[in-house]
Amino acid sequence: MIEVYPKIFLMKGLCNNYYVDGKIKILIDAGFDFKEKVDILILTHIHPDHVFFAKKIQERTNCKIFIGQDDENIDEFLFYCPSWKGKEIEKFKIDRVLKKNDEINIGQYDFQVLQLPGHTLGSIGLYEKKHEILFSGDTIFENGLIGRTDFIHSSEELMQKTLKKLKKLKIKHLFSGHGTIK
Repeated sequence: MIEVYPKIFLMKGLCNNYYVDGKIKILIDAGFDFKEKVDILILTHIHPDHVFFAKKIQERTNCKIFIGQDDENIDEFLFYCPSWKGKEIEKFKIDRVLKKNDEINIGQYDFQVLQLPGHTLGSIGLYEKKHEILFSGDTIFENGLIGRTDFIHSSEELMQKTLKKLKKLKIKHLFSGHGTIK
């Protein structure tokens, strides 16, 4: 684990995964077989590289799994994508569907849920206004690159609207789903 900001750690795996070590311990995305204590696993979107280890982490830690409101249909997702690189994606239980402006307070950080449709219809991000932090999933990456919109359940039109919304935010620390973190 590499500390990229106070109490925020990066683990590289199938995607960038982030562990936020607060009074409530949050893991953002499950592209890494994380073995530490987790209270909440937040999935930024429902692509295999971000959910692959969700079931294992949930079983091991008894964590709650949160996901964006338009990505909550696990059965449909597994129908279209039952495996990743030849390995079965195990079905996991969703404990909470996150909606726009939901808040997750873990002590040092108070995250606001942003709906960021485009890469998937239910893509979400977590924004921390005080520290100007954005966990963007696969919506936007370092150097202004954006997530693909040529998948099933993605939309170029929605991505453009999302990007306009993100331009209005003050973001000093961008923690994306892939690539390097500065």
